[in-house]
Amino acid sequence: MTSRKDLPERVRALLSAPANVAVHGSPGSGKSWISDRVIASLDGGGARLVRVDLSTVMSGLELFSEIATSTSQSLRREAGTSLPPNTHAAWKAARLQIEQAGCHVILVLDQFDRALHFDDGQEFLLLFRELVHRPETLPCTALILSRRSLQSIEAKVSGISTLASVCYTEFLGSVSIDDVSSFVPGVNSISATDAIECLKWSGGHPALVKYWLTVRPDRNPARAADLERSKLFLRVIDYLNEIDLVDAAAQFVLGPIIEDMLLEKQELELLGILSLRGDSSADEAALSDQDIFRDALRNRTWSLDPWGILGRAEVRLRAAVEARMMDVYGSDWPALVAKKSPAITRARNEALQKMERDQKMFARQAPWLSYTYPGDLWTIIQAEWQHFQKVFEKNDKVYWRSVLTGLAQYRAPLAHGRPEVLGEAQRAQCRIFANEVIESINRFEASTRTLPRRTVET
Repeated sequence: MTSRKDLPERVRALLSAPANVAVHGSPGSGKSWISDRVIASLDGGGARLVRVDLSTVMSGLELFSEIATSTSQSLRREAGTSLPPNTHAAWKAARLQIEQAGCHVILVLDQFDRALHFDDGQEFLLLFRELVHRPETLPCTALILSRRSLQSIEAKVSGISTLASVCYTEFLGSVSIDDVSSFVPGVNSISATDAIECLKWSGGHPALVKYWLTVRPDRNPARAADLERSKLFLRVIDYLNEIDLVDAAAQFVLGPIIEDMLLEKQELELLGILSLRGDSSADEAALSDQDIFRDALRNRTWSLDPWGILGRAEVRLRAAVEARMMDVYGSDWPALVAKKSPAITRARNEALQKMERDQKMFARQAPWLSYTYPGDLWTIIQAEWQHFQKVFEKNDKVYWRSVLTGLAQYRAPLAHGRPEVLGEAQRAQCRIFANEVIESINRFEASTRTLPRRTVET
């Protein structure tokens, strides 16, 4: 991992190569810090620097106009002067000024996530890529700073990522022990013991490292310090939720892990959520080591099914069984269907017993199907196959028996905290089965969405 103190020089070298760089990090990770140092290192080097905070503009049109104005030595758009008629015209003006600048133009764009809210976001991203994707032809490169990855921003705006492919990516993750002593101006040295204590308390998060070095809660314990740490952890969890990584974080930090999430794991490591080595050493910290962070993540994700795709398939299957049987038999369907099979009767009786137990223990209970599992649901589907054939029309009854009995087999070790007993092949098969169930239900629901539901009297 690149040392934090060496990162500005690394980014400067890439921008001057010339190449584009995207820097991502959680709240308080130091995105403005790195942009300040990169700009300072580039100042006087012959390049023209144009810095724009996207929170100060409302559209791609305004941003391109700002780039054109800031790039030109002579162009001065006075207050009240009208903007170009459209985004494409503003882009052409910016491109013209860059061509006429006679030097390398480096754009430093902070809070790039703001592009998500541009009315012309899709056009802006496409045109911006055209501005920076060939710096050997048009001498323009960009330093892009954002919380979200460029892939995430582009996917939400236009559904396809192209800008990310022309940028090198850096992440602002945990502070290493080598960076602690030089992290805050004025702190010239710190003992190895204190540096380790700092990382242990802060989880390596830059904002908390700075706070610890300034306040020294080890010498002056105060509840205010614990509050600051808790607030920061909650902000990071909010951030993970924004970038669609909170579910992955819950699986890796709290367990069990069921989904194949190689890229998500790497991103969580680079952001400082997970340790790069799996288990944090004395000179490396991660937020996942912090009990407070783990408790906050557990509290935030208590309603998420920790079994990933298997849990979603199970929930969708229960809902599909309920909806289909209600359509066919009405609200009395459980009693009617239970008469058709001893296995269904047994599953229903066991579910009712669990409902009664929950009522006694918690004074609340869930619907009875919530107490059933893939094997139980298959007994209902099998007995009523004529009504479920359209739901699972892609394959025959024998095939779906193997799918749902397979899910029932894989579910047991997951439900009892033994995910390690499943090999990679079994995990892969479990994911395939679960996806097939969800896709079949999605197809059926899409085909009937415009049709009115009806109850068939028996």
